Amino acid sequence: MYLKSLTLKGFKSFADRAHMTFEPGLTVIVGPNGSGKSNISDAILWVLGEQSAKQLRGQAMEDVIFSGSSARQPVGVAEVTLVLDNSDHLLPVDFDEVAVTRRMYRSGESEYLINASPCRLMDIQDILHDTGLGKDTHSIISQGKLDAILQSRPEERRALIEEAAGISKHKRRKERALKKIKGMDEHLVRARDINREVKAQLKPLERQVNRARRHQELTERANELTQILAVDELRRLQARWAEMETAAKEASAALELAGYRQAEKERELEKLQVMLEEKGLFVGDLGERRRHMQDVVGRLGSDMRLLEEKGRNMVRQLSDMRSTLSGSEHQRRRVAEDLKAVERELDEVRAAAEVAQRDVDAAAPAAEELHARRVELDERISALTRSQREAQRAVDDRSLELARVKESLAGAEQQDALFASRLEQIDDQVENVRASLEHRRSRAEELEAALTDARTAREEAVAALETAQKAISALRAREGEARDRLAQARSELSGLRRLDEASTSSPLVKKVALARGESILARLGDVIEAPTELEGLVEGLLASDIDAFVVEGTTELADVASFALDETARSGEALVVSRAAQVSEPAAGAAGFRLVERLAVRDGYAAAVAAVLGRVYVVGSLAEALAAPAVPGVVYVTPEGARVSYAGAVRVGSAEDASTGALERKRRIRELVRLEPELAAVLDHATAQVAEAEDAVATAREQRDAAAGEIARLDGERSSALSEIGRLEHSISQMTAEREQVEHRRAEATRLVAEAQPKLEELTAARDDDRERVDSLAAQIADASDELDRVRAEDASAAGRLSDAKVRLAQARERQRSLEARAPELRGRLEGLERRIRGTEQASRSLEVLRLRVDPLHSRYEALSERALDWAARLRDQASLEEADSASLKKTIEDAKAAVADAKAQVETATAEVNEQKVARGKLEVQVEAAIKAITADGHTVLEDALQLPAPEDPEAARAELEELAVKINNLGPVNQVAFQEYERLRERADYVESQLADLEAARGALTKITAAIDRKMRRAFVSTFKQVDENFQEVFAMLFPGGQAHLEMTDPEHPADTGVEVVAQPRGKRIAKMTLMSGGEKSLTALALLFAVYRTRTVPFYVLDEVEAALDDANLSKLIGAIDVLRSSTQLLVISHQRRTMEDADVLYGVSMQADGVSRVVSQRLDRATGRVVNA
Repeated sequence: MYLKSLTLKGFKSFADRAHMTFEPGLTVIVGPNGSGKSNISDAILWVLGEQSAKQLRGQAMEDVIFSGSSARQPVGVAEVTLVLDNSDHLLPVDFDEVAVTRRMYRSGESEYLINASPCRLMDIQDILHDTGLGKDTHSIISQGKLDAILQSRPEERRALIEEAAGISKHKRRKERALKKIKGMDEHLVRARDINREVKAQLKPLERQVNRARRHQELTERANELTQILAVDELRRLQARWAEMETAAKEASAALELAGYRQAEKERELEKLQVMLEEKGLFVGDLGERRRHMQDVVGRLGSDMRLLEEKGRNMVRQLSDMRSTLSGSEHQRRRVAEDLKAVERELDEVRAAAEVAQRDVDAAAPAAEELHARRVELDERISALTRSQREAQRAVDDRSLELARVKESLAGAEQQDALFASRLEQIDDQVENVRASLEHRRSRAEELEAALTDARTAREEAVAALETAQKAISALRAREGEARDRLAQARSELSGLRRLDEASTSSPLVKKVALARGESILARLGDVIEAPTELEGLVEGLLASDIDAFVVEGTTELADVASFALDETARSGEALVVSRAAQVSEPAAGAAGFRLVERLAVRDGYAAAVAAVLGRVYVVGSLAEALAAPAVPGVVYVTPEGARVSYAGAVRVGSAEDASTGALERKRRIRELVRLEPELAAVLDHATAQVAEAEDAVATAREQRDAAAGEIARLDGERSSALSEIGRLEHSISQMTAEREQVEHRRAEATRLVAEAQPKLEELTAARDDDRERVDSLAAQIADASDELDRVRAEDASAAGRLSDAKVRLAQARERQRSLEARAPELRGRLEGLERRIRGTEQASRSLEVLRLRVDPLHSRYEALSERALDWAARLRDQASLEEADSASLKKTIEDAKAAVADAKAQVETATAEVNEQKVARGKLEVQVEAAIKAITADGHTVLEDALQLPAPEDPEAARAELEELAVKINNLGPVNQVAFQEYERLRERADYVESQLADLEAARGALTKITAAIDRKMRRAFVSTFKQVDENFQEVFAMLFPGGQAHLEMTDPEHPADTGVEVVAQPRGKRIAKMTLMSGGEKSLTALALLFAVYRTRTVPFYVLDEVEAALDDANLSKLIGAIDVLRSSTQLLVISHQRRTMEDADVLYGVSMQADGVSRVVSQRLDRATGRVVNA
């Protein structure tokens, strides 16, 4: 596996999409400082999941998004895609290429994708954890990380060994296990709290349940005693009922006897009363006669009124008797009607009693038979229900066993199908792999031949490159010489010009040039070119006038001169010459030669020069000058500088401000100006030759690189093919072994299917039989239940009919007894009323007779008056006799009344007794019904069954116990009747919590064991890897530091799980106590030696080294490149570098540049390692 490509878009300085393709080998990324090279390593680190902005050289994670520049707007999202070649399937996914993408938006949202499918960071970490890639690994060495490795603490340096040991995933597993343990501890705390809470709730609820259970026990015992006492009370009431039946009969008989006696006494009293009434009338009449006679004797005048009053009294008595007779007659008729109604009702009651007795006799056997049938059906249904439950339990057991067997059978059949499918897949895969293997073998042979040709081509390209490099060296030397000459000429020209400008000493000249520059055409010295031998002579003649101003005409001349005239008093002198000055003719007869004729003057300036030097002639010596003819205006000069005027005056020497060498300088300037284009042309020609040579070298390098690239490609392809051949052969062996295992497991599955099928059929048949039995029992139960419902209905109906018949019979008999007792009473009353009516009629007739007797007395009043005294005497005697008889009769009547009263009292007593018996029987009937209700109140107790209960040995003790139970029940207080259900529910929850608690504790124990096993495994892996890394470190250090020694030490060898790692390094000839005392290069090489030792212990698909050789000199750099060459044969390397040597050693070279818009861009070239030439771009 290797890094195949990297795509950046909007990441840091890569605002535009930048795509880089990588291949196995060494890829070097170069570019100026600040161009964004290190952003590539940051991008790889970021896409692999780095979460620290500091590790990405930023302050916040949003800093990875391109923030814009003066020429570009900021972007809203950063995206990096890293593609890994997974053709060796090192990653646990079924793809030959795995693309890991990370996006981040400016809003702070982040996305991860694997092959364009959204995922989590954890998913990326999971698929990469066995590859050594990730944010916490050392496969990416950023700037400054080398120093951090050596300066880190031993405990931090331990991470390198752990990375090499590949125990990061174990650490993550351990961390996850510890997190789970921590979570379990929290759950355990919560579960224990819940358990304590449930137990705390259980304790009071358990007390409530115990109270409820105690209440139930006491209540059941109380109900049992209540039923026993109720049955005993019912038996007592039945006995009392029998006693009351007897007493009622006796009371009825006594009532009848008392009524008869009362009737007899009343008849006797009525007779005596009639006699008394008769006697009272007679005695009263005698008394009245006697008194009348006495009154007649005393008052004769009042006798007549008395007789009349007597008549009226008789009439009144007769009226009273008639009224009494009428009332008695009415009462007699009413009593006679009552007697007839009683006799008629008595006949009806007797008939109803007979009918009720017949109904009771008819209903009792049917009720008893139905009750027995109901009991029988209850017992039968109970037995059938028990049988049904047992049968259903058997069905359930069989169903469970059948489900288990079916599940096993289905699993075995599924496994058999899977195994068969897997065998077909394996056969197809083996066939495909064998075909691919043959193809790979033929391809490997082709690659071997092509590799030989490519090596030959590379050797030829290397030879051509060496020839081209030798030729370019000579051309570059010539180019350098031309460049040096041109630079020297330009430097000299520049210096002379500065000197020429600085040689103008007159302030006036400077001011005039500054103020009237637009009118000045040139300086006089600039338009004159003198022969070398005359340069000094001309300079001496001109002196400061060499800086004279040349103007166009008279106007300009006047203007400049006027300005100069104003400034001369303060700034010195200045010469102004017009280019239009009149040219003087040569002087006739003058000796020597005219100076201006030997000067080279710029076109258009001859007149101006002649105006200054036109009268100067040059002679050979001072003597010739003195001997020369004197011509007006002519000045003779000698080469030595003597000047002789036409008047004979001689001037020798030069002024202090003479411009020595000015003309020579100006001549040299003109020469250099002419020479510069020539030298530039020579340089251009040399540069063109060098460019041609470089093209030849580049072509040679391209050929070399192409050959090297082809070799690398072919070698890589061949290695890949050979590796693929090995992998395919290994795959075939693995698939063959897997096929044998699958066949074995399929045979086992087939055996399980064969064994399970008969058992399944047997269980199915047994379950069907049990189901039929359950259905049959259910049908029987249903039939019995239907019959029981019918019998219960019939029983209830029969019991109702029997009860109704018994009630009707009792009511009829009671009414019969009452009517039988009332009928004689009514007959006696009727007879007494008839006797009273007869006596009243007789007395009425007698009174009527008396009334008839009084009327004649009125007419015979006088006779009676006369005989009054006689009659008075006789009446007095007779009255005395009759009064004595009336007193005796009254006494008899009083006795008779007393006897009647006694008889009535006896009748009332007997009636009250009968009534009391009725009331008592009614009360007793109510008590019986209450006792029956108390017995059958639970709805389950049958009265006949309850009557079979034994009588209590000591009813009073039973009642005392019942009262004591009532007190205990009352003392229990309110009872929670649903406490049982709540307790069971809470008990189930407590058991569930206990089981969950036990499961959690067991799981925690298992996790603890797992973490201990992981610790042991990590400890063994760490110790083993530490030894390997130490050995590799010693070898790599010896290669980087020939003659030096180095090794690794554990800070705490006794505890490898927590020990740190110390680095001990001693370069040759040095004794360094601390790593900090090493030089920068030594530190870098030592850190790289440690990293390479780790890399050799555990190969990672690719490594990124970001400017790790910055502190190394050429010698150490060569050593590092040698180590990289060794490492690149086994892994892919991406190196960010500034070193030319590193670039020359690259297989692929990427360049990163940044233009004015602040955006990084990449270009790539493939290099031939042998020639250093670009083979393709």
